[in-house]
Amino acid sequence: MFFFFFFKFNPKLKILIPVVRGLAKILGKDYEVNLHDVSMPEHSLIICENGHVTGRSAGGPMTDFGLFMLQSEDYKNKEGIFNYLAKNNRGELIKCSAIFIRDEGEKVIGFLCINYDISKAVAAQELIESMLHLDMDNVEQYSEDIPEPKNQRQEKFPAPVREWFAQDLEEVVSDTLTQIKQRIGKPLCYLSKAEKQQVIHELHDKGFFLLKGAVDILAKEMDNTKYTIYSYIRDIQKR
Repeated sequence: MFFFFFFKFNPKLKILIPVVRGLAKILGKDYEVNLHDVSMPEHSLIICENGHVTGRSAGGPMTDFGLFMLQSEDYKNKEGIFNYLAKNNRGELIKCSAIFIRDEGEKVIGFLCINYDISKAVAAQELIESMLHLDMDNVEQYSEDIPEPKNQRQEKFPAPVREWFAQDLEEVVSDTLTQIKQRIGKPLCYLSKAEKQQVIHELHDKGFFLLKGAVDILAKEMDNTKYTIYSYIRDIQKR
């Protein structure tokens, strides 16, 4: 049984009572939905759904901030105030909004208020932030001339480490050589000796030759013998 059965209130607000109930069911138990009749601030709260959020119930008075908004010229022509932060009487943070209900003469006759208990959201945010903790300052990696594509979501994070999560060894080798050829713009067999040495130096720094069979595959790509590739590698290691 609701408080508005025992007290008179502005009949123009009655149409919003099912809206209050419906919003409370749609939004869930962490949302308190209230309807106030501002003409009787001592017991303005006509209906209060999910009152556990602030500890209030129907028949309760208007808040001090509600009284201030009624009195202040700053709020006279506004439609409401939305998504501001407050604390309930238990000291818990809640996100609040108040829609100003007006009559035909544009006079404010009621407040439709939604108060959200953000404690669960704060806990979820802290969990997500801990999961997304990054220690990029300690990561060393080879340089790369190929620009990384960016989107709006990626801009929130540091530049990612280039790491290819391949399904098998052949894919690792193939992807590494494909990146080299795309950057150079021509097959590796068309490179000069100096250019080949530079590519081998780059691949050496990337750890490419730690892969079994990498020398044989590169020799075929460069149209050289594997012994030539090994000699280039030895020269790099000496330097």
